[in-house]
This record gives sequence, C-alpha cells and structure tokens, in this order.
Amino acid sequence: MSETPVESRESKKRPAPASESSTFDDLKIQDDSILHKHSDRETCPDCKKSAMYFCYRCFKPSTISEGQIPQLELPIPMDVIKHEQELDGKSTAAHAAVIAPHNVKIYNWQSIPQYENPEEVLLLFPGHDANTLEEIPKGSFKKFVVIDGTWKQASKIVRLSPQLQNVRKVTIAPRKTLFWRYQSLSENYLATIEAIYYLYREYAEAYEMDGKQYDGRYDNLLFYFRYFYNLIQSKYKKENKKYTHRQREGYIQYNDSGDAKVDENKSVDA
Repeated sequence: MSETPVESRESKKRPAPASESSTFDDLKIQDDSILHKHSDRETCPDCKKSAMYFCYRCFKPSTISEGQIPQLELPIPMDVIKHEQELDGKSTAAHAAVIAPHNVKIYNWQSIPQYENPEEVLLLFPGHDANTLEEIPKGSFKKFVVIDGTWKQASKIVRLSPQLQNVRKVTIAPRKTLFWRYQSLSENYLATIEAIYYLYREYAEAYEMDGKQYDGRYDNLLFYFRYFYNLIQSKYKKENKKYTHRQREGYIQYNDSGDAKVDENKSVDA
C-alpha cells in the first residue's frame, strides 16, 4: 500500500482541495479505451515477468497499448524511493514512470542515489520544516524526491537515509484520497501517484500559469489511476456489493451513473 501524507498547514495562496464528488470529470486525461482491450497478462520481452497493463519492473506499457499511452515531459525530474516491502503490483508510483519515462526514476531504498547538491533537492514529506512550492523560489531546486511505501516505511526511509538528511522538504495542499486500498490513517494520506500529480500541478500553479487557471497539463499522470478507480466503482455498483467495511463510507458512489464503462471481470494490480 502506498501512503503519502500531506501537511495540513494552511497557506494564503494555496489552491482549494479537490472535491471528491467531481472525481476526474474536470481533468484533461486522455481517453483510456485502449486499456479496455486488455484481457490477459503478457510476458515482458525485457525482464520476462508477466503483467497486464504495463511492466512493473521495466515500466514499459504492454504491447497492446504501446504507442497509445500518454507521455509527459515533466519540468523537474523525480526520484521515487521505494521501500523493498512495497509490492510492485500495489505501487502506484509505477504509473508515473510509465507515463513520464524520461523524468521519473524508481529506486529501491537500498539503491537510493547520492545527491551531490542536496540543497537543490526537494523531498515531498510533511513537517514543521516543509514549505509549499509557492514559498520556494523557482530555480532553487533541480529534483523532486518522493517516498513510496506506508507511512511507517516512509518515515523510516527519511529518518535513516544519510542521502536525505540535508535535502529540503516540500508539502502540498491537503486533499482526500481516492485510493481504493484501505489504510487506517487520515483520508488525506494519498496514493503515491496522487501525491506526484498534485506536486506537479502545484508546480504549474506556482511557476507556470502566470496567474491564469491551471490548464490540465499534468493531468495524464492520473491516466492509469482513473482507469483502475473506475474499474472498481463499476464492479461494485453493477453487482450492488458492499466494498470493504474498513474503507470510508460512501467510497463506492452507487448513485453515480456517470463513470466510464469498464470490464468488471478484470483485476486491479495497482
């Protein structure tokens, strides 16, 4: 399970939290019809492991969807540090590596890189010493780092990794997660890909929009996340089944008929 906590400290210029009820309707995410054509897992030609939508190790789309998945160029490169106990098939960080392969690199904790200029690295992690992007001068940093793991795992990585002791911390606005995997902490603990998306969205709002409204330029980071979310919503609504009692009440929007049609027999790997 990926859990990325978000600092709840207020900021005058901070954007309002996204409304859960709107789900993805207001986002500019590419049509995902190609994902509906996946019916079985396939063997990755590089690592020989099997996966359905993309390889969780090589971060390449399946042969069915190759060339039809959105590709993004991000303004700041990102390293994702993944705890070894975070299962590949449950990690949403892989979505970013598939969609922005030139800008997102994923490392296991034991392979965390050395940062020669840690003052130019921003670690997404809450704390009294974390600032929002609007409080950080543009050009003062050259890399983002995000931790992929449970809150306990993430805290351990940050606390025990010498490479992260002198980096600066950045935080994002509090938002409710739409992640389908239950976690016992606050509903503001986001899936890793949600946190990555909102970090780049707030980057755009702080530095790229020149006072204009955000234009959706990084929305495709949620391409796979939206598909899996709709897959689960459709399955449980069609069968009128209760979702896990541990998930917050109202997570399955039974009265909402506006979700995209998906194959309810498919599994969710992330």
